[in-house]
Amino acid sequence: MYIKSLSTIFLLLVIHSLPGTTSSKTLDQKQKEHEMLFANYQLVDLSHSLNSGVPTWDGSCGFHLKMKCDYTDCESETKFRIHRVEMNAGIGTHLDAPHHCFSEGTSIDQLSLSHLMVPAAVIDIASKAHANYLLSVEDIHDFEIKHGKIPPDHLIIIYTGWSSYWPDSNRYRNLDVQGLMHFPSISAEAAQYLVDHQAVGIAIDTLSPDLPSTDYPVHRLVLGCGTYIIENVANAHLLPPYG
Repeated sequence: MYIKSLSTIFLLLVIHSLPGTTSSKTLDQKQKEHEMLFANYQLVDLSHSLNSGVPTWDGSCGFHLKMKCDYTDCESETKFRIHRVEMNAGIGTHLDAPHHCFSEGTSIDQLSLSHLMVPAAVIDIASKAHANYLLSVEDIHDFEIKHGKIPPDHLIIIYTGWSSYWPDSNRYRNLDVQGLMHFPSISAEAAQYLVDHQAVGIAIDTLSPDLPSTDYPVHRLVLGCGTYIIENVANAHLLPPYG
């Protein structure tokens, strides 16, 4: 059984009344007005579905959706189906807040919505990325030459193409004979460049911007300056360079 990632929560704000509208309007009229709000937007779901076999950092089964009570179990006239979700934090598409590495850092609930509802820049390195590839400052410069300088206050999404292996845990985790994972990640120099240019967050379509064989320099740099990280991004190939 699948469920969308609970680790990262995206909120859509439903506007119940627009300027100039009244409660006397019909549901169809209100629905049409709401649809007009998004007429010029294409919404893209950037989260993976979860099941008990999805790739996780340590390879263990990190997610279970269990039936706590089914319709036939209910003695009341009104029947209910109730599920129980068991999962480790940090699986699926999720956000790492500064508090993940720093005790005094901002936790997820303390992040400002203004830092979450932001424009994005998508740096596509899928044509060159391999299992040990590191996003470089040169890659960022190449993107800016082609698409223009990245403005401040953007979420920077790194599309490596590795998301195509989801949910195949063996291919996505890509263990070598010593049990170490290999997947595209981000160099400390590139992370520093993005932080220096005031990115509000850095996202990537792999398990992490750091390989476990390193001492997690990207986490240290990015979270240490109050910026956040999003891991296991899905569908980044559907996004424009800026959006």
